[in-house]
Amino acid sequence: MSRQIRVESLPVTAAFRRIKRWTERRGEVALIEDGLLIQHLAVFSLRAGPGLFRGGHYHRVKTERFYVISGKVRILTVDVETGEAGHTDVQAGHKLVIPPLLAHRFHALEDAWLVEYYDSPYDPQDDVPFQPFPEIQLSRP
Repeated sequence: MSRQIRVESLPVTAAFRRIKRWTERRGEVALIEDGLLIQHLAVFSLRAGPGLFRGGHYHRVKTERFYVISGKVRILTVDVETGEAGHTDVQAGHKLVIPPLLAHRFHALEDAWLVEYYDSPYDPQDDVPFQPFPEIQLSRP
């Protein structure tokens, strides 16, 4: 696929790093970004189940970023210029980047919480509805 989701698994370490996660007795810390200007920040949940999803659109300009706090999610994608379709599975601790012109729709394989962020204010004119997405299998392979 010419446009793809970039997925990065945050390293689990107590050592000094600008991007990482670590767990200790009192809880977990995730350092998701360092240096990125963020003008939009949201947290959302997504329940697993038939017909439940978020998204179903693409952006002409905006690059969206997400961090998976918990759960497992399958993201369906379609490159709007080439029609190439695919999917990406992510889980807790993954950070992902969705470039412009990549239609996307999120389906939970397990109930999930995600952080959504990007470097510009929300612009409803940059949300372009997209159909159809390919049929998906909701169980993990």
